Amino acid sequence: MRTLLFIIIGCFIFVLTGCSETEARPDKNENKQVEAQIEDEQGNAVEETRPIKFNDAPSSAEDIIAAGAGVKMKDMSTSSKWKLNPEDLAIMEGFPVEELSKDEMINGIVEWFAMDYTDVHKPLIDFEADYGEYGIDKREMKQLNLSVLIDASGSMKATIDGEQMMALAKDAVERFGTELPEESIVSLRVYGHAGTGSKADKAMSCSSNELIYGPDSYNDTEFKDALTKFEAAGWTPLAAAIKAGGGDLRTRASEKTQNMIFVVSDGVETCDGNPVAEALELAESDLDVEVNVLGFNVDNEGQRQLKKVAAEGNGKYANVKSTIDFQNTFKTMLEEANAEVRELSQKVNNGMQIDNRTIQLNDQVLKLTSSFNEFAALENSNMRAAISVLRESDRIDNETQFGLNDRIDERREIMNEYGKSLKEEKFELIKRTRQELYDAMK
Repeated sequence: MRTLLFIIIGCFIFVLTGCSETEARPDKNENKQVEAQIEDEQGNAVEETRPIKFNDAPSSAEDIIAAGAGVKMKDMSTSSKWKLNPEDLAIMEGFPVEELSKDEMINGIVEWFAMDYTDVHKPLIDFEADYGEYGIDKREMKQLNLSVLIDASGSMKATIDGEQMMALAKDAVERFGTELPEESIVSLRVYGHAGTGSKADKAMSCSSNELIYGPDSYNDTEFKDALTKFEAAGWTPLAAAIKAGGGDLRTRASEKTQNMIFVVSDGVETCDGNPVAEALELAESDLDVEVNVLGFNVDNEGQRQLKKVAAEGNGKYANVKSTIDFQNTFKTMLEEANAEVRELSQKVNNGMQIDNRTIQLNDQVLKLTSSFNEFAALENSNMRAAISVLRESDRIDNETQFGLNDRIDERREIMNEYGKSLKEEKFELIKRTRQELYDAMK
């Protein structure tokens, strides 16, 4: 009985001693284990250790970006933003390598050291092709549709400063043509160029009303050639010319055209027509025509009628007395007649600025993409450095190090490919926007 008692006491002392030693000696793998309550065969509660379970590392660029910074990177004190230094990497002493597979190690490294891409991703994803002052808004830009009517009545044979008025008028109209926006539609009509100023020729002269160019886009050679096909001759069928000019406009008119008539005349109607009524009818028609009149050295009576023509035709009147005055007035009338057309002309002239802005926008995208890729490279460098710490402390071998580096490089390649896709998307946006600007100008 006494022997049995000694045995029981001895066992009790042995158990107490074992428990004391267990509590005093830490487990070398404590960083990779957690405690869990289970029951033994007799139903008694005992403690068991299980390996830490890291979350699976995201495998797509979108998921990588959405995950944000790793648990250690969030609170890491670094000498420069995101760049880990040797003091930061000392934390790897507590990384639970033992009994982890390569996949689990990668999961852990990513969970610890992933970086937040927000600051380099958002500017790239939010990039817009902003052309600033060279952009074109949503309103419809209009194409210029012009009809130029030249008075070739006998009075145009008169001279100013030694030059025939007909020659001066042709020169001014020729120069006017070269000032037109490239996509303009123009027609050239001459009236009163047949017969003479005699009563015997009145009927013939008053019926002389001829379209000699267009309606078509401006062609310098053909336009100049048309101006050589007539000379000053007979009477002044101004009313008939205005009506016919409206018909010329109608052949190419649309919702996208700005329709205007320019009358070059040195006097009043002499063929019994009513040019004021014809101008009013055109102005009130669906063509919404502006009838502008350039009176060439016109007397008082002529000015009164021609001013009424311009007023009823919703246009402007000017009386010119020299070739320079003629040219400047022609140009000013064209510019002031319609603000949208003037803006269109300016936009055409800004083609070079639009191309320069395109280069600037492309450079912006390249810089944003470069920042994104550099960020991915820094993350890769940090994770490789963390893996190197494990190798230098002999906690992993060379083969494991190489395998882990390959997996980290795959993550970087995923981000580089994503950055490349965003770059191409933004390049296409710039290209499309630039083309829309040029299409709108046309």
